Amino acid sequence: MKQLLVFLIILIGCQLSIFAQSEGDQGYHSPLGIPLVLASNFGELRPNHFHMGLDFKTNSKIGYKLYSIADGFVSRVKVSPYGYGHVIYIDHPNGITSVYGHCSEFKGEIDSIVRATQEAEQNFEIEVFPSKGVIKVTKGQVIGLSGNTGGSTGPHLHFEVRDTETEHALNPLVFGFDLPDSKAPIIRGVKIYGLTKDGYRYPNKAVVRTAIKGKSNYSISSNQINIPANYCSTSGGIGIAVDAIDKLDGAGNNCGLYGSFLIVNGDTIFGQKTDRVPFESSRYVNSHKDYEAYQTQSKKYHKCFRTRENDLPIYINGELGIINAKPGQKFLITYIAYDPKGNSSELKFTINILEGEINKEDSIVVSDDHLHPNETYLYESDTRQLEFGLATVYEPISLEKDRLDNYIAKPKTPVNRAYRIKIKNDEEEDGKHYIEVVTNKNRRRTLDVIYEDGWAIAESKYFGTYSLKRDEVAPIITPVSILQSSTSTSKTSLIWKISDAKSGIEDYDLFIDGKWYLLKYDYKARTIKFDRPSSFKGKKELVLKVQDSCGNVKEWKTEINFL
Repeated sequence: MKQLLVFLIILIGCQLSIFAQSEGDQGYHSPLGIPLVLASNFGELRPNHFHMGLDFKTNSKIGYKLYSIADGFVSRVKVSPYGYGHVIYIDHPNGITSVYGHCSEFKGEIDSIVRATQEAEQNFEIEVFPSKGVIKVTKGQVIGLSGNTGGSTGPHLHFEVRDTETEHALNPLVFGFDLPDSKAPIIRGVKIYGLTKDGYRYPNKAVVRTAIKGKSNYSISSNQINIPANYCSTSGGIGIAVDAIDKLDGAGNNCGLYGSFLIVNGDTIFGQKTDRVPFESSRYVNSHKDYEAYQTQSKKYHKCFRTRENDLPIYINGELGIINAKPGQKFLITYIAYDPKGNSSELKFTINILEGEINKEDSIVVSDDHLHPNETYLYESDTRQLEFGLATVYEPISLEKDRLDNYIAKPKTPVNRAYRIKIKNDEEEDGKHYIEVVTNKNRRRTLDVIYEDGWAIAESKYFGTYSLKRDEVAPIITPVSILQSSTSTSKTSLIWKISDAKSGIEDYDLFIDGKWYLLKYDYKARTIKFDRPSSFKGKKELVLKVQDSCGNVKEWKTEINFL
């Protein structure tokens, strides 16, 4: 048995090494001119998604040159105050696309086409898809500067490698980028659940144990876990999840787990290997991890089983990973966690199923007040309609039918596919309405609505308390660098804070002597910024207009002499 495990690890390591060498032989240029140090790796568990690339540290600074990793052409450029911020996509002849996110600046033709598009559309937020070959780049060409734009929480480069044809995110540490890594994954704990035949967890049937690091591998106290008989059912079984992370050389950051095997009584029944993740499947991270432990305890349990609906391609075989267990049985468990370099850690223990009666319920009880992953559900009242499609949720959940007119499930419950909310509207359909969902941690989500036959309709990926709201209040504009009463300025940049208490900021425009000028929006700081051209002098009229999602507009005006 031990020789088999050693062989498996050696085989994995050799395969990864050979593949990385063959990809690396293409001679990719580093995307940065400084040593590559990881803050986050591919596949790390994140809220509602896997981390789809590598985050490279930039010494807490912006402005480092970004280089194209190979010859190719720019296929997409996007500017957004959210997500990847300023981002560049480059298609390469070998069938991959490289992605460079959170840039502070674009360079060369990329910058030119972005500025021209912003001027033409009179908008800061733009997305451009240049035709093939229009913007050619060469290996090592400077394409931009590193930054902190979009949803970034600190200066870094978010770097991705994608399959150009499918647009699936690929693990750069496997597909051509060989970073130093001598550290094995860290196993922090194990959790055992009672499961249905479809991989759903029975409520309140879970046992948790802490993993202990030994000289060579990991163990748990007494090397065994006793499981009550009622965790078992006629057609279900038990499932295992392991809290595991990884670290790489050069930084102390906790990174994501690459791969694992679960071996039960000598048979490998489940495995994962995070080589690629389709964006359309990434939200199933909420099913792969123990969502509740992640939310409440920041634990990163990787389930060694899956539900039938979970179609993530990270699993090594097609099995669900459910251990068919009965009272009185024992199982020798071996769990192996490994990284792309073949560094591995091992946890061994025994599961004892205690004697007693099994669970009389062979499935999660599903009745009219439950929402099931493989069923649709429609709720109708005089003033509300809720339409839930297939795979709205990951596991069966309870619905309180007498509260559905304003409340849908626990706010912490994750939603997989958006569901539709329809609220009867007796007011004028003038665009001033939005639907608000108050979700986890009392966060307020505002949803744009459409009107249809007297209903206000929106789609939501959040549960909680919902209601139809009306917004007739314009946004707030607060000057930061100049006052409305100012008569002159020599500042190179003008900054305003903008906010909206209800439906949220939708648009912002600056006109100087009637001409539109570009504003840069930083939603994290809630500011808009005008960078003054060097030749900009003399007395001018400024008109700033900020609009919310319900069409309410706030106007700020002044005359100022630019010195």
